[in-house]
Amino acid sequence: MLFLPDSCGRFPVGATTFKLPVSTKVLGTAKIRSHSDGGPSVKPALQLDEVVFTAYYPADIKGRNIKKGLDWLLRPLQASLHGYAHYSGISTWFLWPIVYLYGRLLKIPVYPNAPLLRQCHTASPEHTQARSETCPSSWPLVIFSHGLGGSRTAYSQVCTRLASSGRVVLAIQHRDGSGHAFISSTTGPGLYVKEEDLMWTSNEEKPMINFRQQQLTFRRYEIHLAFRSFKQLIQDGYKGSSHGLRSTDKEFVDWSSWLSEVDTKAVECEKDVLLAGHSFGGATVFTILSTDPPAGVSAPIPVHKALILDPWLEPIPSPGPHPPQGPGNVLPQLLVINSERFSLWKDHFARLIGVVQAWEPEKRRILTILRSQHESFSDFSLLPLVSRRPARIVMDRIVELSEAFIDGNVDKFINEIATRKMEICIVGKKPDGSPQRQLVGEVGELIAH
Repeated sequence: MLFLPDSCGRFPVGATTFKLPVSTKVLGTAKIRSHSDGGPSVKPALQLDEVVFTAYYPADIKGRNIKKGLDWLLRPLQASLHGYAHYSGISTWFLWPIVYLYGRLLKIPVYPNAPLLRQCHTASPEHTQARSETCPSSWPLVIFSHGLGGSRTAYSQVCTRLASSGRVVLAIQHRDGSGHAFISSTTGPGLYVKEEDLMWTSNEEKPMINFRQQQLTFRRYEIHLAFRSFKQLIQDGYKGSSHGLRSTDKEFVDWSSWLSEVDTKAVECEKDVLLAGHSFGGATVFTILSTDPPAGVSAPIPVHKALILDPWLEPIPSPGPHPPQGPGNVLPQLLVINSERFSLWKDHFARLIGVVQAWEPEKRRILTILRSQHESFSDFSLLPLVSRRPARIVMDRIVELSEAFIDGNVDKFINEIATRKMEICIVGKKPDGSPQRQLVGEVGELIAH
């Protein structure tokens, strides 16, 4: 058995995957070719029939016989195999040993379907750093949106570490063709959608960027529906398998642990929600913050802060995204953590600077972590057998900054550690002959822009 690094926070972490069946809704006009048992067919590219997310949370494991370990790769493995093969363009024959190794053996160090911790006492010594600290009366809520090729488990390091410090994190499994694969209860497996997979009408031929914008609309629906249904679970409790949220597997779930009491909320859904996302998920966060909720879905999510990891802005029409205008609008606090590569992407970084200044005009709200890669924010750089010390240093820095921001201490944290000015040096040439640029500094150091 292989495990990703443990979270080592104050609380043991549980994980439960929920699904919400919804009335079928088609968004956008794009179609894709589908190869079902009945032969090739054409179906809508963006069809919403259920919303799925994994909740990571402080768990009550005292006196319970719960085996630690959640599958890191989505099941069935055949779907993950074909998903990664299609996403990467690499043969399934080459990928199969890798998928089998990590699919069969690799686990996320959490307790599947454990009850939500409700008692205000300290966690067990095995999971505590500050044994005098107690849990809050209600846990704060985080909603996380994955990037291209990602999934509800691909960012488990960030999600479990936030959960182990006392938060409930909902990691959305987007079904818009941006993840490597997904499984629908009604339509079966779905794979990553490439430009060559798309079909438009003859008078409507559109580039891939238009489809990305339709995906952002789809993602907004998913996140609003996930939030609304989770809030209803916390307020009203489990209503049976034919109403609201249900579990995706057949294991026992202690639904009572999620129900708020008369004077105590299990999870705080009325205020101070944190939205977080990586890459395309960062674009999703910006889209939610700058647009009204989808018609008929829900009231606005009460977002207090937004944590945006290496955002990819190209799918969002320019200029923008802009903060909402109007009397009474209170903008959420914003923090962008960038990879070195994205900060060296001149045009994109210049646009990011302008966008963030519109949201946070007086504060240092873009940070670059030296030697970080775009994939450093996910679990991929920490996989057993291939993980290296620099990747672990970068992940530690990502989580430290995230927690400091959530706790309201990010400026203090930045002031207490060494930061650098942005200096670029040439370290060689790329295959095309252009200069290979790099930021001056050591792994894990920060640049505050």
